[in-house]
Formats: sequence, structure tokens, C-alpha cells
Amino acid sequence: MPDDLLLKIARVIGLLGLALLIVSSIGGTLLASRTAQRIKFLKGKTFTYHRTISIVGAALFLLHPVPLLLAHTTTGMRWWNIVVPFTAPKQGVLIAWGTLAAYTLIIVTLSSLNIKKMPRLQWRALHYGSYAVLGLGLVHALTISNEFARYEPFRVEEPDKFLLAFVAVPVVLLFPIWRIVTACRTRSASIRCAPIAPPTAISACCARRSSR
Repeated sequence: MPDDLLLKIARVIGLLGLALLIVSSIGGTLLASRTAQRIKFLKGKTFTYHRTISIVGAALFLLHPVPLLLAHTTTGMRWWNIVVPFTAPKQGVLIAWGTLAAYTLIIVTLSSLNIKKMPRLQWRALHYGSYAVLGLGLVHALTISNEFARYEPFRVEEPDKFLLAFVAVPVVLLFPIWRIVTACRTRSASIRCAPIAPPTAISACCARRSSR
């Protein structure tokens, strides 16, 4: 199989995996919202779909370097160049972002598969790594050369780079920001609406202090 075809296959698999991970991240953000919990959106097959999309996206993202190894004449890559960051003979730094994203993705995926065996807070802390996966993955996909040239500037006129820069990046940034703003508003509203202790309770408290 020609090297240029192998490079295109690797690109398609990687972009498809990244797209599914973005969809999964959006779904996870929506599922974590109070609105979804209020209408019991977590029941049924919704969570199963979210998990399936995550696993398929992770598998595609982790497998997309395989065609690059087969296109060794063009890429000059060996298996250790993928496993060890910053060792690739071409575009070493750009490939390293993908390697770091893959390691983080493995941790997040394993924690999700063992969610029932982990403390909730520990799982949540590890699951925030999904944002790091998307960030590193987007940087990797945006900056790496489609033709695997040694030095090539970022070209936004390429269709996949254009979609990544002006669709994927804003979406990935928008939903976490929306989630944070919503959580802050909910927290501030709960503080303002906190019930005031009734006068009898206040009197009883003062009586206990005075008796001391």
C-alpha cells in the first residue's frame, strides 16, 4: 500500500477518534448538568451510549499511529517513537503531543471502566483529564503535517485544519465554560436562598451560651 494512502488512513482514523471523543465530552458535560439530573436524563441507555462513544473514540485515537509505522519510508517511525515522547525523527514535538494525549486517554478510560470500584472523588479528579486529552489532541491534529513533511507551517486553508480550528476548538472551549458558569450561578443562588434559622433556634442558642 502506498505511503501517501497510509498517511491519509491514519489521518482519517485519528480525526474520527478525536471527533467521537469531543462528542463524548459534550455528552458528559450535559449529563453532569443539574437539568439532566432533574429530568432523570441519566436513566435508560443514555449513559451506555456515552460510554460506548467514548470507548470507540479512544480505540480509534490510540490505533491511528499504526498506519504511520507501516509508512516507514516516509515517516521514518518505529514503535518506540510513538511510545516515547519527543523521539520521532520527523515532527518530534508535534507527535509528542499526541503521545501525551494517548497516555492521558488511557488513564481516563481505565478509570471510567472501573468507576464502580473507585471512590467518586478520585474518579472525578481523573476524569477531568479528558479535557487535557482534547487539548493535546487538538494541538497535535492542528499542527502536524498531513504529508508528514519535516518542517511545514500550519495551513488553515486545509479543510480538516479549518474545521478543527473554527469548529472543534470553539466547541471544546464553550461547553466547559458553560458548565463552570452554570455551576457558579447555581452555587451563588443556593447561598442566597439558604434558609435563615428561626428565632426560637437563635434564642435557644443564645440561652445555652449565656448559661455557660
